[in-house]
Amino acid sequence: MKKLAFYSILLTTLSLFSCNSSNKSEEVASYSYEEKKVEMSDELKAKIPEWVEEGKICYGIVVQVTEGQKPVKGKPIKAKVVLIGENSVKMKALETVSLVEVQGCSKMGITKGETWDEDEGDLYLSLEEAIAALKDMKIYASGDKVTVD
Repeated sequence: MKKLAFYSILLTTLSLFSCNSSNKSEEVASYSYEEKKVEMSDELKAKIPEWVEEGKICYGIVVQVTEGQKPVKGKPIKAKVVLIGENSVKMKALETVSLVEVQGCSKMGITKGETWDEDEGDLYLSLEEAIAALKDMKIYASGDKVTVD
């Protein structure tokens, strides 16, 4: 008697799943997706260097600013271009850079693996170019608080 009940429940369950899966197949077959190609806006194209492409390893800059958005100091950071969007370029830090060596300060820099949206165009092919840009802005902070893993 137990076997008969077991087989009847199993048969009922299988029939329900088979009917349900055919509905899902039809739904998946009827699904259509139009991929929209995302391109940089003209405003962003004017700021971002032409050589920037997804997957490119380059250098950005990390800048400490005052409450009035005045830059105080900055350091270069090795990064990778992850995604090019319409209004910004998604960057991923390949090293950890700290701007302030103050005990108890939890966030004054950027850590390896962290991402940010670059919309100012501060991207450089070499470390020397990034340092030169910071020196031109008179905010270059040299130091040994950069870690590369």
